[in-house]
Order: sequence, then structure tokens, then C-alpha cells
Amino acid sequence: MNDTSNTTGATDLHQEITLLEENLHRQLKAHRQLLACIERNREAIRRADMKQIRSICEQENTVAQHLAELEKVRLVLVGRVTERLEPDAGQPVSMGRIAEALDGPAAGRFEALAAQLRAMIKEVRTASAVVRTAADALARHMGGLLQTVHSALGRAKVYGRRGMLVTGEQNQFCLDIKS
Repeated sequence: MNDTSNTTGATDLHQEITLLEENLHRQLKAHRQLLACIERNREAIRRADMKQIRSICEQENTVAQHLAELEKVRLVLVGRVTERLEPDAGQPVSMGRIAEALDGPAAGRFEALAAQLRAMIKEVRTASAVVRTAADALARHMGGLLQTVHSALGRAKVYGRRGMLVTGEQNQFCLDIKS
């Protein structure tokens, strides 16, 4: 009976790892989609195409929500694998430790997949930081344009306490031309 339970336990472990591997593939695919959105967003920011930026941000949000769901599943799967590999572990086992539980080519394939995912996440973070910086620059530029237009339409063009152009008190006059 002990041999049967060990065989069943090993089969369950391999099934859990297979599910984890499928999850990692889905995460890799979703991160590639996110990177494509980020690249399109960078181009839209370069053109200052606000309509396109909004549309892409909505797509990014959808992909990010999908990634969050995949991450929740990954955490559950890693927890199950940890229970099978090291029941007394204080924290989840690493991807390297999970790969060690696999045989031959499957271990290498799993490690390669984990490495690809880590590299893709790093690439997405870098590209996202670049786009965030560009978006901030565009926002500051647009704010400056609005400030310039506002000051051109206002009366007094003086700098306030915050170092921005402000208009002085402007009296509003109305002329009734109908009566």
C-alpha cells in the first residue's frame, strides 16, 4: 500500500507541476501581450494621440487583470507543490527546487520557462517605466500649454507662490443687449 501511495503522490506532484507549467506559459503569453500594449502606448504618446492612449490603457488594464488572476492560480499551485515536496516548509519552494523534482528534459524545460518568464517580466517593467516617464512628460507639457492659454486669456500675468503663472483678480462685466 505504501508503494501505491508513493506512486499516487508522485503522479499528483507531476500533475500539479504540469498545471504550474501551463500557468507559467499563460503568464508568459500575457506578459508578451502587455509588452505589445506598452509599445503601442509609447507610440501613441509620441504622437500625443489621447484617444489611442486611452484605448491602449483599457487593453493594458484587461491584460493586467488577467495576469493578476493567473498569479493567484500560480500561488495556489506553488503552495500545493510545496506541500508535496517539503510539507514542513515555512515558505513556498523556489522554481529551481520544483525543477529538481522533475526528471531529465522536463526539468530543463521548466527552468528555461521560468527564466523566460523572469526575463519577460523584467522587460515589461523596464518598458513600462520608460512609457510612464514619457506620459509624465506629456502631462507636464499639456499642463504647461493649458497654463499658457489660461494666462494669455487672463489679465495679469504674474507668478504666484507656487512658481506658476496666475491671473489677478478679474472683474466680470456683463452687458444686457436685449433690454
